[in-house]
Amino acid sequence: NTACQLKWTWSTIFLTTDQTASCHRTNGHKFGSDFDFHNTATKIDDRMRMLDGKWPAKGCTYCQDIEAAGGQSDRITNLDFPGIHAPPELDQNPVAVHVTPRILEVYFDNTCNLKCLYCGPHFSSLWDAENVRHGIPAFAKSTNIESNKQKLFEWLKLHGHTLTVFNILGGEPLYQDELDQCLDLFEQYPAPELKLQMFTNLNAKLSRVQGVVERIRSLVDRNCLREFEITASLDCWGAEQEYVRFPLDLQVWQENFEYCLDKPFIQQCINSAINPLTIKTMPELIHRMNDWNDRSSPNKQIAYSFMTVMSPEWMDPAIFGAGVFEQDFEKILAAMRENTDMERSAKHHMEGISKQIAAAPRNLVLINGLK
Repeated sequence: NTACQLKWTWSTIFLTTDQTASCHRTNGHKFGSDFDFHNTATKIDDRMRMLDGKWPAKGCTYCQDIEAAGGQSDRITNLDFPGIHAPPELDQNPVAVHVTPRILEVYFDNTCNLKCLYCGPHFSSLWDAENVRHGIPAFAKSTNIESNKQKLFEWLKLHGHTLTVFNILGGEPLYQDELDQCLDLFEQYPAPELKLQMFTNLNAKLSRVQGVVERIRSLVDRNCLREFEITASLDCWGAEQEYVRFPLDLQVWQENFEYCLDKPFIQQCINSAINPLTIKTMPELIHRMNDWNDRSSPNKQIAYSFMTVMSPEWMDPAIFGAGVFEQDFEKILAAMRENTDMERSAKHHMEGISKQIAAAPRNLVLINGLK
């Protein structure tokens, strides 16, 4: 009853800190010099506890709280998430805990052109530069970042063909050389069953987006990759978004996103980080997304994913407790369609988040911290 597919299937690597995790909600921890990032002692212990019907010792309270409030958690959503498959070892031993990941995502570096309010120097070089200007020490990257990057590329040469999904994150991938290096690798070592997914703020020049898209289209056409998905980060619409994700230009974002609409080989997703400063203008984004779905290529559906901001604590909307955002979530849920299984699942997930926020205690200390 506590089993989470992510713990067996998913691995995240943070090259700047030598850390790994198997969910965005859990705390990252160090991987060893052997680079066996998917089978650390912490991950194996988590899998064993789940097989025993127990929650992991730490890191899973987000899903626990949503499920306790009667909502649908990330854990439940991912049990049936399309495109995710069990590790190959489970074919022979369904309770194996030392396994090979099917989904791998990599944060290569913190190079980024935005400094979102809920981010930090570990994911944004602009954050880091601003900190330094105000006397805060620079973010200390791992001294192993280059050697571990090469270990990752060697791992991909051997195991890339067994992955179903490879996610490239940043910072901002469109501003990082590693994106092009990954495309070079898959051109030389094809992974015909692999979906390549890029998480991006889409605040780059259109010519850069076009160059990446056309190169990946060539890789898909030549069976070096199975498919391509762009997950574009956006939390709401309007001046509030350009404030929270400064210096985002929504006109640039929209031009890049709409360029991809008529490309049937590109799957598109919008990912929102739900926080107190953007909840009230989320409905406008959802209405626009409905319009983009109507205008996109036939048989193409724009997915919608989201999660609440948990860190820093004062950017978590749950600090306001009941009575503050109920009407806003009513508008959000009213704007969300239910025409497909994907849309119904997303709406159910949003309902769970609204319940979790409404059930949380009000925290005046953190509210004043946000102010």
